[in-house]
Amino acid sequence: MNNLKNIKIIISYDGTNYFGWQKQKNKKTIQGTIEDTIKKIIGENEIKLNGSGRTDAGVHAIAQVANFATQNNLPIEKWPIVLNYHLPGDIRIKHAKEVNINFHARYSAKSKLYKYYVMNRFYKENIISSKHIFLRNYCYFLNNRLDIYRMKEVAKYLIGCHDFSSLSCLNKKKDERKKNKKRTISKININRKQQLVCFSIEADAFLYKMVRIIIGTLIDFSIKKRKPEEIIQILKNKDNQTSGKVVPPQGLYLVKVNY
Repeated sequence: MNNLKNIKIIISYDGTNYFGWQKQKNKKTIQGTIEDTIKKIIGENEIKLNGSGRTDAGVHAIAQVANFATQNNLPIEKWPIVLNYHLPGDIRIKHAKEVNINFHARYSAKSKLYKYYVMNRFYKENIISSKHIFLRNYCYFLNNRLDIYRMKEVAKYLIGCHDFSSLSCLNKKKDERKKNKKRTISKININRKQQLVCFSIEADAFLYKMVRIIIGTLIDFSIKKRKPEEIIQILKNKDNQTSGKVVPPQGLYLVKVNY
């Protein structure tokens, strides 16, 4: 096994037609599709693709990172070309690199950056549905006018290390409930360009649906005109019953993984 190589790949994908990243039995996933393609190309049945994190069904990626070990001698610059030839058009390998055998796309990651897009226009629902059919899988349409200033004030309280139990969906499995729910958010940026509002969140790691609940909570504070400092008590309560709803997946993009 001395000739075992560890290949790191950067992946861009449209998650619309997939049941998320993680491989699932009898369901089309990003991980499963890429793994099957690699096995088909090189004839190795033990290929395991490690992703930097799991994206949910409908979530997209600009630069997901993954790695796999192989004994195949295909030149590193050929991997994107060969894989893209066999992969469906909504999954693209942007780059490939041979890395240290100890590198792991998930466990070696230092931080991740996500972006979430909201089309914040003010029309009747039937007009939105008919006029923006081609954008429905790539952003969240919201009629209520968003208060960018108020959401930025709320976001300030989320920067730093906190227990984010109240801003995530907790897994009911006993071993999952015992896990440390503390995460460190380094930045939250909120910008509007005409009707498009972009939320950027970077943290050392994220809990299950944490990004989408944070966005939903910021939107909730805007619509209901809640006082920004109320978020402090929400964090202390460790109960997501007082947080905002989980926003739809199609507006979410994994943009960058830092190592």
